[in-house]
Amino acid sequence: MRARVLVSVAVAATIALGATGCEFISPAETAHIKQVTDGIDASTGSIDVRNALLISDTGEDARFVGTLVNRGDVPRVVTLQLDGTDETVRVAGNSTVVLADDGQHDTVDFDGVTTKPGSLVKMYFSYSGAQGVSVTVPVLTSAQEEYQTLAPTSTPTPTSTSTAPSESGTQPTGDATAPGTQSGSQTDSSAGDEGTNG
Repeated sequence: MRARVLVSVAVAATIALGATGCEFISPAETAHIKQVTDGIDASTGSIDVRNALLISDTGEDARFVGTLVNRGDVPRVVTLQLDGTDETVRVAGNSTVVLADDGQHDTVDFDGVTTKPGSLVKMYFSYSGAQGVSVTVPVLTSAQEEYQTLAPTSTPTPTSTSTAPSESGTQPTGDATAPGTQSGSQTDSSAGDEGTNG
């Protein structure tokens, strides 16, 4: 009887040790920062790029959405390169620039680029005096609720208006009279008054 009790205690101790032993050899999850945003983070020199992504509905133009953080005291002009097209953003020392079309922040739009919605594209971030960084950025659309107002708006193409008379239609018939005048030999007396007033 005593042997059974000892065996039971030994089995219980083994199970308890096995169940809690993983905590001793596995790192705590709170020690790792997990990215829960849609965008990509990157750093180059004193510039941090946070939550970088592109919004494009057409695949031919795209808006960069993200945040540039300058951890240094010196202002930096950061170059954002996409598909051979460059755009620059000035970031003051120890400051943050949010790029999004929300009525409060500036936007960075790329025209004539290849950004297929749902794909991943290469972007290059750099500034003078530091080695740039290349990152793969997701291309999303404005279909998602949080991005509905962030798609770039295409510049409307001006339409030419022709001033030439139309060749179609019917020709007027009869005597045409200008508005405010009377047909025949009668003249408007006010016209003569205007000519004499000086």
